[in-house]
Amino acid sequence: MSESFPNFHIENFLKEYQLDFKIHDSGSHKEYAICCPECVNRGEPRLDYRFRLWINSKNGVFYCYNCDWSGQLSRFVESVCNVDLYGALKILRGRPLNPLEHLSIRLDSGDLGWYEEVLGPEENLKELEFPFGYQPIKSEHEYLKKRGIPLSYAMANEWGFSDVGYCKGRIIVPTFMDNKMVFWQARATWEGSGKDFKKVLNPKGVSARSVLYNYDKAKEFEQIIIVEGFMDAAKTGDNVVATNGKALHSQQVDWLRKTEAKEVVLLWDADAWTDQKYYRDGKNKGKLKHPSSIERAAALLKMFFKVRAVRMPEGIDPGKLPMRHPIFEKIINNAREI
Repeated sequence: MSESFPNFHIENFLKEYQLDFKIHDSGSHKEYAICCPECVNRGEPRLDYRFRLWINSKNGVFYCYNCDWSGQLSRFVESVCNVDLYGALKILRGRPLNPLEHLSIRLDSGDLGWYEEVLGPEENLKELEFPFGYQPIKSEHEYLKKRGIPLSYAMANEWGFSDVGYCKGRIIVPTFMDNKMVFWQARATWEGSGKDFKKVLNPKGVSARSVLYNYDKAKEFEQIIIVEGFMDAAKTGDNVVATNGKALHSQQVDWLRKTEAKEVVLLWDADAWTDQKYYRDGKNKGKLKHPSSIERAAALLKMFFKVRAVRMPEGIDPGKLPMRHPIFEKIINNAREI
């Protein structure tokens, strides 16, 4: 347990989620070393097998010595359990989760009262400034040409680049919501490896889970397509939002509910259909622990929208297809309802 959350037992939590760990006793408290679950998501070239993430049981903070992921226990629980902050705090306080927070449960109930309770009041997103060294793109950029993004699109959406400082050599892609820039990503234009290389940099203190790229354009459409990244959104159309990863979170669902959409189409990469997890041992061995990312997203969305999904071929994602190609219309028309 930690001093901040006396009802939360770290060892029991790690065992329940089948996270191998090592214990280091420093005298006044214990520290737990585990293999970091976020290294690859944060740009590392391979999974952590060397127990690089350490959790301090006394002050309830963690740090990965491989990818620099760090924070309070609530952030760690959010990632492991795939819940929002509200759900993570309930776990830390030793309270049972409701269906929204425990996404392995299908959401078939028509009662939306508990959903409103979880979301609470709308969070006011902070308006950000561009990162140091940002310059708007005004001429052809080799990286954009390679990825098939027209200069006109990059300019219209205020994409830029930086040749100095923290984001040096990166493409800067902003996210606007209600006409405010609330998020940006700085994407490397080169291939790299090693612990110091991060493919994507995000602004500190802002979660990608709370925003949707291209929201201001897409919110006027009755059909909204959901993709993973901004490159996928750029290629697909104006009625497309990007979730900044292979997951959909409650804050993003709340934003979607404020749009004109009556139908949503999930257009994630092929592995979003096959990343379900099963219990490896114990009394539940072989049983489903977490459904796939597609199933979890559909469970959240189907209470408010008609939901269809596209199963992309392995190795093919929207960002690799030609810009606004007619094939996208065929792909969407063939999406099946789930």
